[in-house]
Amino acid sequence: MLSSDQFKQLASFAKEIRGQTLFTIGNLGVGHIGGALSIVDLLALLYGKVMRIDPTNPVWEERDLLVLSKGHAGPALYATLALKGFFPVEELRTLNQGGTNLPSHCDRTKTKGIDMTTGSLGQGLSAACGLAYAMGIDKKDAYVYAIIGDGESQEGQNW
Repeated sequence: MLSSDQFKQLASFAKEIRGQTLFTIGNLGVGHIGGALSIVDLLALLYGKVMRIDPTNPVWEERDLLVLSKGHAGPALYATLALKGFFPVEELRTLNQGGTNLPSHCDRTKTKGIDMTTGSLGQGLSAACGLAYAMGIDKKDAYVYAIIGDGESQEGQNW
């Protein structure tokens, strides 16, 4: 249960994420606004209260992981990560530009804080299950969270 103060902090964090997401997509001029904004409250809760993360050590072995299967919602995750300090907020201006660390769909080899490269709808849930299974084998006390979209629930490995 959240206290009133915690709820207000998370609501404020979500508002910041929304603002940065809209700015990021608006700066580019194209993007999946609806898909990105649909996950903002969830990202605020996960990154603001639930997940164990360390922005100064994005590859910390004991961190919780997030798989954003609906990769087209990446701008919201990028905004969240920037606001949490994984990389400078100013970098959001480079979304999908040449040489950016913020490609259209999340890429763990380019963006600090991204735990799984995604974009092919219907594959993120399988990847998250594999990560969770591997963490269990390694006896890690961490969680894997997966965000999937409604459309991909009807295709790929989810179906």
